[in-house]
Amino acid sequence: MYAKLIVGTGVVLLGMGIFRPMTWAGEGDQGRAEYLRYCASCHGVEGKGDGTVSRSLKVKPSDLTQLKKQNKGVFPLEKVMASIEGTTRVDVHGESKMPVWGEIFEKKTSAQKDPASAAAAKVKVIAEYLSTIQR
Repeated sequence: MYAKLIVGTGVVLLGMGIFRPMTWAGEGDQGRAEYLRYCASCHGVEGKGDGTVSRSLKVKPSDLTQLKKQNKGVFPLEKVMASIEGTTRVDVHGESKMPVWGEIFEKKTSAQKDPASAAAAKVKVIAEYLSTIQR
């Protein structure tokens, strides 16, 4: 009886959106917030490459909702993180068209004890968020 009550409560909480398995509180929200702050102006709110700045760019930003499809059904987390960090050259991320976010994040977190780790964490939450918007 007690087990049924716990399972039932879990189902209700899941349905209400209060409990999200495998996600720490606010983790997904943080990734979305960081994405909207740093990426959406080019890649669009939904990640389809149609941000407000995209119209003025010579090279159209990637549709970030297709990364899993373009990688045989597997989201390329490490590749995405490397692209955001700037450790893998992405043509539109170079030559001032789009900033190398790893460097920018590290400068923004320079007052923290370990700015490189703080910057890497920001890159990771953005990349993990992108994995949730795949079509």
